Amino acid sequence: MKPWVWFSILVLLILGCGGGGGSSTTGGGQNVTITGRVVWIVDGGPPSPSATVRAGSNSVATEASDGFFSVVAPSGIGLVTVTYTPAGGSAVVFNFTFDPATSNKDLGDLYIGPETVSVTGVIRDSTTSSPVAGAVVSLGGKRTSSAADGRFTLTQVAYSSNGQAVFFGLQGTVERSGYFNGFFSPGSAPVGGVVDVGTISLTPEGGSEPPPLPFNISGQVLPSGSGAFAAVELRSGPNVIRTGTATATGTFTFWAPTGSYTVVATKGALTGSANVTVAQVNQVSTVNVTIN
Repeated sequence: MKPWVWFSILVLLILGCGGGGGSSTTGGGQNVTITGRVVWIVDGGPPSPSATVRAGSNSVATEASDGFFSVVAPSGIGLVTVTYTPAGGSAVVFNFTFDPATSNKDLGDLYIGPETVSVTGVIRDSTTSSPVAGAVVSLGGKRTSSAADGRFTLTQVAYSSNGQAVFFGLQGTVERSGYFNGFFSPGSAPVGGVVDVGTISLTPEGGSEPPPLPFNISGQVLPSGSGAFAAVELRSGPNVIRTGTATATGTFTFWAPTGSYTVVATKGALTGSANVTVAQVNQVSTVNVTIN
């Protein structure tokens, strides 16, 4: 056989084998990497022993030091399942949904707990008081969208009746195209398994009413019901750098540069303090202060 014939056969064989390269696949589709951190809401720390995170047919254990996980899954996946059995306790299973991932995705903090509650509320336009439909509401890793009447319900939100401080410190986010982001926290214990956060107002972009001031420190004055309208100070060493008043549910917010601070709350003869560190100015740090 002539040399050029052998060369042609060799080229065809190479092309038939696909030539190599490309991303790893599962069932013919491109893979993505899903990352995040699992948090046990009882104490705000990583699950111990480790939890299991499943995405598609793959599963990994969370890291013992911080609850971090990284799992490879098929492109287009929109669900991870966290399973955890605390020492001496019963197994819990939490499902977390998200927009189908066609590229690597970080889910942030996913909270799990021994109990669950539903969190409800209504989203309204701050200038017209009309309901805002289609707003994406997220809290503790759970997410949903507001209905035509602006109402939403987040189900299977992690909760612990034996340690509510972490739950009260959760930072919820509301996102909707054409509006500045809104924020909220669950300010009270559940009633009949439901926590109602009331009305959350979204400020339209380009509107005449400015959005709320930015903040990167958020918390609540405890115990629940006693911290309403408490005076709150943010101190750097002996210096008071921010002052404010807690809301009717005892929540407060501040903005501060990176650094370590002390939050001091006072209401009548009651007082308390707690330390907080701002590691990054664009991330919210939570701290709760108990007065007694």
